[in-house]
Amino acid sequence: MTVLQIVKALAGEEDINWGDSDTTFTRQTRNGGTTSIHYVDSKSIPANTLGGVIDTHLHAQNTDTGTTAGTFTIDSDADSAILSTAGLSTDRTFTFPNTQTTQQLIGATDLAGTSASQGASLVGIRDTAGNYTNTTVEGALSEIATSVAAILLPYGYKRGFVLDFVTTGTISLTRGIWHHSGTTDQMVYSASSISYNPSGLSGTQMQYIYLDDSAIVSSGSQVITSSQITNSTTAPSYSNTKFGWYNGNDRCIGHLVIVAGLIMKFRVVSDNFYAYYTITDLYSGSNAPTAATSFDISANVPAFCTRCRIAITNATDGNNFIFSIGGAWPIGNGITMGKANAVQSIEIELDTDQTFEWSADTASATNLRLLGVYMGDL
Repeated sequence: MTVLQIVKALAGEEDINWGDSDTTFTRQTRNGGTTSIHYVDSKSIPANTLGGVIDTHLHAQNTDTGTTAGTFTIDSDADSAILSTAGLSTDRTFTFPNTQTTQQLIGATDLAGTSASQGASLVGIRDTAGNYTNTTVEGALSEIATSVAAILLPYGYKRGFVLDFVTTGTISLTRGIWHHSGTTDQMVYSASSISYNPSGLSGTQMQYIYLDDSAIVSSGSQVITSSQITNSTTAPSYSNTKFGWYNGNDRCIGHLVIVAGLIMKFRVVSDNFYAYYTITDLYSGSNAPTAATSFDISANVPAFCTRCRIAITNATDGNNFIFSIGGAWPIGNGITMGKANAVQSIEIELDTDQTFEWSADTASATNLRLLGVYMGDL
């Protein structure tokens, strides 16, 4: 038998029949008989790996809905992008945007960044009222800052910081907020009431309480504590540019009367009347003036005071007294003594130099005593 006859006997009348190897077909043998053999397909043709067949390596459409892998790599042979589930504590769904042809992905680092083209410059704003020209948070903030800078401070504003007597060496100040035109124009305020111990007290003197500009600058804060308060015997003067009473850059917020080196007890009532606990004698004489006479009490009242309350005692029943600012000013307040040696009080206005003019109908024994002062518009 030749080689050709042997091959033919093995292959039959057909060299190859393609089909599904799981099924068979019938072919003729060399001697005229038939036999059933399997079709040849990818399951039966050897592959290029040991023990494998082509079917093992054929690609089929992947219909899986998920994977247990924690990462997925795109473009693994170059500068790849890796999707990672690291850090997730539960399932998360990410939906692709459907708003434009291309959509750039912005990471958390970019959104939190403060350099150009990052952070607030990436975040848009909804401004249906059209209040801003810019459409990003950064742009809108810039517009707001410009608008705020153009707002004038309430120059001269004051609220609170009312002085209160605690002991002969200590006062307290209520919470307050004042405009301070010092090294910096700003509003300063206290977060709570302040306890303050004035220094350098001696003899009989007038002490002024100030917001200490240098201490405020050093603190770098608008919050006032006892460290940003100071006192001085130097009287303040009114500043038309700062809208308040100042000693240099220190704004005056009140005064104290010192007697024998101690703070004289006082109380400030709601209409800014500063009531003295110890009555101060201003005048004691046997003959009150019957013509308008100037009287200076600048040593007894603060520089910013233009009104005070005094008590009068006179030896003549029905004696009339007149008090006025003086000069060409019209008559001020008058009072009639209802009973000899009785005590009556009256509020009188002072000139800018803390003087007033007074006179009586009858030149009889008279006492004038200071009950307190109005602190004026500090």
